[in-house]
Amino acid sequence: MTTILLLVGSARPDSLNVRLSRVIESHLPEGVTASHFDIFSLPFYVQEGPDSPTPAPVEELRTKLRDADGVFITTPEYNYSLPGVVKNAIDWASRPMTPRHAFVGKPMNAAVATGSATNGIRSLVDLKRIWAACAGAPVTTFDFVLQQAFDKFVTDEEGRETLVEPARATMHFAVANLLRSIELDAGRNVATNWDAYVANLG
Repeated sequence: MTTILLLVGSARPDSLNVRLSRVIESHLPEGVTASHFDIFSLPFYVQEGPDSPTPAPVEELRTKLRDADGVFITTPEYNYSLPGVVKNAIDWASRPMTPRHAFVGKPMNAAVATGSATNGIRSLVDLKRIWAACAGAPVTTFDFVLQQAFDKFVTDEEGRETLVEPARATMHFAVANLLRSIELDAGRNVATNWDAYVANLG
C-alpha cells in the first residue's frame, strides 16, 4: 500500500484548496491511501535549542512525513507567494537537519486552487523551489494551477464533488506523476547526496 500525505495550506472547511484536496483523495487509485495532518496546529517556528522540548504537533508532522511514501500539497497563493503557514510547516519539518530531516528525498507534488484567472503559479513555484532546496524531491515536470476554481467543481452521478474536464484529467496527471516519482524512487539520489553532505560536515 502506498501512502500519500495530504497537506492543505488553507484552514476554512469550504476553501477551494480544502475541497481540491478532498477531490484528490476521492480519486486516488486502488492501492493508494491518504494520510492527513493539519498544519494549522503547528506553533510559529522558533529555532529549537538542544534542551528545548519539541511541541507535540511538530513531532506528529515529522512522523507523518517519514511514514508517507509521498506528499501532495494543495495551497492558495497569498501576495504572490505561498502562505506563511505552509512555509512554517516546512521550517519545522526540516529540523533538525542532521542526520536526515523528515522529508529528505521525499517525493512531493502540489496544486494551487485560486479564484483568480491569472494568479497561482508563483505560489507553486516557490513551494517546489523551497522543497527542493531543503533536499526534498518535488515533481518538477508539471504544474497544476486550478484557476477560476469556483467554476471547476461539480457533483458527479454518485453525489461526490469532483472537477470538470479537463481539470479532472489534469488532477489525475498530477497524482500519477507523484506516484511515478515514488515508484521510480526519484528521491534516492537526493538522499544519497544529502548523506554525503552530512558526512562531509565531520
